Amino acid sequence: MWRLVREGVRFHGSVLLISWAFAPGIIVLITILLAIFGSAQERGQLLKVAVQIPLPILLASMIAGFIVIGTERGENRVRMQVMLPLRIGEIALARVLLPTVLMLIGLALAHTLFAVMLAVEGSPPLSPRHLTVDFIGVQFLLWLQLPQLIREIIELRRRTNWTAALAPTGVLLLAVALTVVVQLGPVESHALRAAAAAALAILLMALSATMFVRRNSFTR
Repeated sequence: MWRLVREGVRFHGSVLLISWAFAPGIIVLITILLAIFGSAQERGQLLKVAVQIPLPILLASMIAGFIVIGTERGENRVRMQVMLPLRIGEIALARVLLPTVLMLIGLALAHTLFAVMLAVEGSPPLSPRHLTVDFIGVQFLLWLQLPQLIREIIELRRRTNWTAALAPTGVLLLAVALTVVVQLGPVESHALRAAAAAALAILLMALSATMFVRRNSFTR
């Protein structure tokens, strides 16, 4: 299982790097140039924007994950994977873990850059504000799992009937509704909100993997 994930990360690593190269790279470059040549006022104004750098990093990582899911689907990698000496359960877990690992790599980079920007700003690098980065990251991870589950629901409906797909569809809609509640609800603790979003993401991953294991066809 982990070999599949590792090979997937290596194969699609360029997608992640290209996704990171746009807005975050521009912010970092401008910050460096202003730190060297800019005035104190210009640096102060830019830092207010630069400390938001985790957001484009996380967004780019999520987009890379969507691209990887689409590529894997378009090339029908499943047909090749089922011929390997691996259990179906391992392949199912690898499918949901690959985009998850890409997102977690982006989350680690976002935390690192955020700590640097906080230090430049004069704030503690290990500020509790990092919990906000975690909350955003796990929300993006949750949305990244939706295409996988939707695909399995479509496959279930195709090989059985629409009534069989009602239960997983209900779980999907409930997870989306709970995500909105977590985002807009009265709880202010970013740690609790991040934990709730992470639990929902894990639920979707587990459901997607379980439905994949129960497939009887891997030609689509």
